[in-house]
Amino acid sequence: MQVRSSPKNEPRSGRAWHSPWGMAIALVGILALLLLGAGCSGQGESVASPPALIPLPPQPGTESIPMPVRTLGNSRFKLLGLTVGVAGSGAEVLLDTGSAGLRIIATAAGRFGLERTGIPSTVTFGDGTQFIGVLARAPFSIGGIPSREPVTIQLIDRITCVDALVASCSENLFGEGRPFAGILGTSLDERSPDRELFSPLTRLPGNFRSGYIIQTGGFNSTQGLFTVGLTAANTVGFNFRQFPQVGSFPDGTPIWRDEALQVAYSISNTSIQNALSPTVFDSGSSDIFLNVRLLGAAPFSTSTLPPGAEWRAVLEGAFDYRIRVGFPITPSRDRIFVNGNQGVQLLGMPLFFNIDVAFDIEGGRIGFRLR
Repeated sequence: MQVRSSPKNEPRSGRAWHSPWGMAIALVGILALLLLGAGCSGQGESVASPPALIPLPPQPGTESIPMPVRTLGNSRFKLLGLTVGVAGSGAEVLLDTGSAGLRIIATAAGRFGLERTGIPSTVTFGDGTQFIGVLARAPFSIGGIPSREPVTIQLIDRITCVDALVASCSENLFGEGRPFAGILGTSLDERSPDRELFSPLTRLPGNFRSGYIIQTGGFNSTQGLFTVGLTAANTVGFNFRQFPQVGSFPDGTPIWRDEALQVAYSISNTSIQNALSPTVFDSGSSDIFLNVRLLGAAPFSTSTLPPGAEWRAVLEGAFDYRIRVGFPITPSRDRIFVNGNQGVQLLGMPLFFNIDVAFDIEGGRIGFRLR
């Protein structure tokens, strides 16, 4: 998901979910996915449930945690959940690599060690969803691993929508009796108007804070694996690319510009051929969201690529990802929005269903591995 400082009117089809770079939904029927020469066809995916992911044998400084794949909304888009501990109470939150910081409904947080401040905190996401609350400090845990110290979080007191985008707002995803109690933003970049609010994974002890791996198990999976702690064993087969460091958070934690990688995009029967554009790999976006104007084209006449269209994204040294849009278009698989206003391209859940993705927190890298 993508955060922005001021609302911008972005086209939607149904109710799509974007992260702070832009909450979103769907993708497009997968033609092929190539990772450094290895081929993978999404069209051949079985409709039967895939076998469960099997974590590597336990190793010091690493832990694999169950990660539910949630099917949501009338259009049945997909997003990832993760259970975290906040001030002694557990809650399932949306896993979002496109935003930074833990934001949780105030009533879902525990009271053990919770220090609520009077500092107001407001964040607006790409689809117009707005969280209003205060900053707080609280003990954090994931997979039974406690943080070394309390982390800064946003306690959400109220969720609303920016008026201009109320039709696409996703406030119904959050709250008591709803899918998620908040958002766990794990971006390596600075993605919050509050500089003290960044990924709480950096506060884990030892090697657990070195990075994390997302394995969804594929489009038909109902549960994936979220692994904290990178090792030589669990990063075998990943092709890594480096992000530039652009500063540090107030406590010295490095800030890595995770939108810096230039991906080459092509769309059949258009002027867009091998057009380079900065890209965010965003698990908080349910679909692929493009701004074709950044690719040198005028806005398209339709909000999504039509059935039969062929789309390609190439990150040199990492992957060659191709999609032929199917009929009917399937959210989170083969739906590609094209007329966004965001300043980067967003590769959301369709990518994560086809590639395991590793984020190196300490080294400022991202890695890709075919499932």
